[in-house]
Amino acid sequence: MLAVALSLTACETYKVDDPDMTAVSGFDGMWYCFAYDPADLDNPVTVFDVQITNTTFNEADRFWMTVTDVNYPETSGDPYYLDAVRFDVSCDADALTFSCSEVECEYPRTCHNLLFGQGYDSYGYYAGLTSSETVSITDGRVTLDGVDTHSGCKADAIEFTYTRTTDDGSGSPATVTYYVRGMKNTGWEEDMADYTDFIDNVLLQ
Repeated sequence: MLAVALSLTACETYKVDDPDMTAVSGFDGMWYCFAYDPADLDNPVTVFDVQITNTTFNEADRFWMTVTDVNYPETSGDPYYLDAVRFDVSCDADALTFSCSEVECEYPRTCHNLLFGQGYDSYGYYAGLTSSETVSITDGRVTLDGVDTHSGCKADAIEFTYTRTTDDGSGSPATVTYYVRGMKNTGWEEDMADYTDFIDNVLLQ
C-alpha cells in the first residue's frame, strides 16, 4: 500500500514557474574564443575570454560585452591583470545577431581571468588608465548547438569581426582587427582543452 501511495504521489504534477531569464538569454554567459588575423584563419593569435550580460534595464536589443585578452605578455605583462574592455552592443534576440560601430569602451573594475579561473582587476582599472578607445563589431552571430565538444555534447558557437581603435592624441589612431570564433563555456574541463593547450604551449612560452 505504501509503495502504491508513493507511486501515486510521484506521478502527481505540480506547477513550476519558468526560471528567470534575461531578455538576451541567447547571448549571455561566458564564451571562450580564438582570435585570428583576418588574413590567416588557420592560426590563432590569442585567446579571448568573452562575457556577455544584459543591461541594467534588461533590454532585448542591447547587451554588455566584456572582451578579455588572455595574451598578458603583450598587454600588461602581468598575468593577474589582463587587458579587458567593456562596451555596449546592439543585438537581435530572435535572429541571434549582434553588432556595434565605434562605441566607446570602459575598463571594467574586474574581469574573468582564464589563467586563474576567477575574477581580478582589469589592467586598465588597476593602472588607473582613462579609456580613449572604441570598438566595432560586424557579422556577429550565435549559432545554437554549433560546436561538437570533446565531452560529446553540443555547445553554442559565437563568431564576429572585432576592431579596436586606440587614439593616443597623436593624430594616427592605432587599429587592430581580429576575426573571433569560439564556444560557450560548458563547464567541462575537456571542452576547454584546445584553448588551454594554446595558452600553455603558445602564449605562455
